[in-house]
Amino acid sequence: MVRPIDALDRSIIRLLQEDSRMPSAEIARRLGVAERTVRARINRLVGDGIVKLVAIVNPSALGYDVTADIFLEVEPGRLEEVAQQLVAMEEVAYVGLTTGERDISIQVFVPSVDALYRFITEKLQRIPGVIGTTTYVVPRVLKLLHNWSLPSESTAPAGRRAVRRRRRGRAGRAQEEAAISATSPAEANSDENT
Repeated sequence: MVRPIDALDRSIIRLLQEDSRMPSAEIARRLGVAERTVRARINRLVGDGIVKLVAIVNPSALGYDVTADIFLEVEPGRLEEVAQQLVAMEEVAYVGLTTGERDISIQVFVPSVDALYRFITEKLQRIPGVIGTTTYVVPRVLKLLHNWSLPSESTAPAGRRAVRRRRRGRAGRAQEEAAISATSPAEANSDENT
């Protein structure tokens, strides 16, 4: 079950995205709430897996100037096995299982086009189960995951809209979550159309 977040959570997330090292006291000052509230909210957001506070490496600043998206076709029954091998490769930044003509999508960072060629021919194509690859060099990236902003509440998935929670303890939250999950897709769609 997705935990709903409220306007305060959204505001804290937005400020942390602007500056992940912003002190809780500064966030509290900007939002007009107690510092203790901000610290508790951040801890809950992290504990619930809604946000991760991590350092993001800039590959091009370290000489990894070539970014490529590679799509792999894999033998039936070997998808997970191949995907796990890709996860372990240091050049690979992203691994996703896909639908459509290809089975796996990866993104890699390498220092040169020659390094990309060697990665494809000497590593990818030698993985048992890989049938073929399609590679796209990405000459310019305009938006990365860490630049993604939380969509507005009005675009939250149906049945998962954030609701303002009252402090009722576990029993109250369980009732609230049951009420949210009991909303049928038809009811959710009718709410959106009104």
